[in-house]
Amino acid sequence: MANASEDLSLAALHARLRRLEDIEDIRDLRRCYHWFINDALFERMAEIYTADGIVDMGPLVHVQGTRAIVDFYLSVPRNVDFVIQYIHNHIVEVDGDVATGLSYFDARYAQDGESVIVAARLDERYRRTADGWRIAETLVHVYFGVPVTK
Repeated sequence: MANASEDLSLAALHARLRRLEDIEDIRDLRRCYHWFINDALFERMAEIYTADGIVDMGPLVHVQGTRAIVDFYLSVPRNVDFVIQYIHNHIVEVDGDVATGLSYFDARYAQDGESVIVAARLDERYRRTADGWRIAETLVHVYFGVPVTK
């Protein structure tokens, strides 16, 4: 029979394992987001957002709900000829069934025959749902977007 300190230790290990699994599940959302963007799988955005999810890109766009999010991303090919995004430094803080995260990305776009480099930060809120972790809100802060001349 296990003693109380062993039970506590097992409970602590279980809690740590759950936290690490939660963080990895949330990081998978961010990885999937960029996969969907890079490979033009825009319909799949509904898989990673909550039903009431928000995408806020400041003056560029503010949409809420999975249908509006998908519709926004479906409009990307009409506005941008090519896009590849690279994610960096995804930091996640879990608090029960909610979490926050921030990450940085740089991107390469082609628009109107011109190449553009963009750097931005993503601030996000996540929520555990019956289907697992989902993005509840994405706030995009663009640092710069500059044309590549050579």
